[in-house]
Amino acid sequence: MRVKNYARFKAGLSQAAWYIGGIAILFVGIVYLFRTPIIHLFSSDPSVLIVGTYILVAMLVSALFNGFTGLFISIFQAAGQGTATMVMSITQGVLYIPMILILHATFGLHGIIWSMTVTEIITVVMGLLFFLAFQRKIKTPDLSGAKVSTP
Repeated sequence: MRVKNYARFKAGLSQAAWYIGGIAILFVGIVYLFRTPIIHLFSSDPSVLIVGTYILVAMLVSALFNGFTGLFISIFQAAGQGTATMVMSITQGVLYIPMILILHATFGLHGIIWSMTVTEIITVVMGLLFFLAFQRKIKTPDLSGAKVSTP
C-alpha cells in the first residue's frame, strides 16, 4: 500500500496531533489550576477534598493520553486498518479491568486511582507501535501494480 500524497498525510497528521496536544494541555492545565475549587463544588469534607483532588490529578494525566489514543484509532479506521482499529479499541476497554485488579493488588487505592492512566499509556504506546508499522507500510512502494488513488 502506498499513499500518493504522503507529505499531505504527514502534514495533516502533524497538525491534528498539535491540536490534540494543545487542547489537552490547555484544558488539563485549566482544570489542574482550579482542581481544589472544582472539588469543593462537590464536598467540603477535608478527607474527600484530599482524595478527590488526587483522583482528579490522575484523571487529568490520563486525559493527556486519551486524545492521542483517539487519533491513532481514527487514522487506522480511516485507512481501512481494521485489525489495528479493533485491537486498540478493545484494548482500551478490556485492559482497564485487569489493570484495576493488578494495580489494586500491588499498590492498593493508589493503584485503582492510577489504573486508567496506566491503561491509556499502554494503549497509546500500542497505537504508536501500530502506527510505526503502518507508516512503513504506506511508504513502501506497491509492487503489485495496483494504484491507490487520493481524493
